[in-house]
Amino acid sequence: MVKRTIVSALVAAYASAQTQPLPIVNESDFTEHFFKNKIDHFNYQSNQTYDQRYWVNNVYCDDQTTCPIFVYICGEYRCSVPAFRFYPFMIGAAHGAQLLVLEHRYYGESQPYPDWSLENLVHLSSE
Repeated sequence: MVKRTIVSALVAAYASAQTQPLPIVNESDFTEHFFKNKIDHFNYQSNQTYDQRYWVNNVYCDDQTTCPIFVYICGEYRCSVPAFRFYPFMIGAAHGAQLLVLEHRYYGESQPYPDWSLENLVHLSSE
């Protein structure tokens, strides 16, 4: 039943996108922010944090407590709002979503340590 509901929702979203023009999302509507993120999520005794960078666009979200959230997670490179990959954001905007872009840690401004010495790369993993 759950699979059928998800498929139905996807089909409805696709059909809606085919009949209505998608909104144009502007790169300038995203604002840059930082939040304190844990360096080691597996060590509960560690309180070390770093500033992780992200961007937010609330232009299409009427109520931030109930609107859907579309997240674009940048790959392993210095992140910015992906002006050349706006289609997912256009779909999110059509559904009144809050649009987020998240920078991968160890890239760009999201550096957990001041240098890339071998001991500081211990948390650069896919886990």
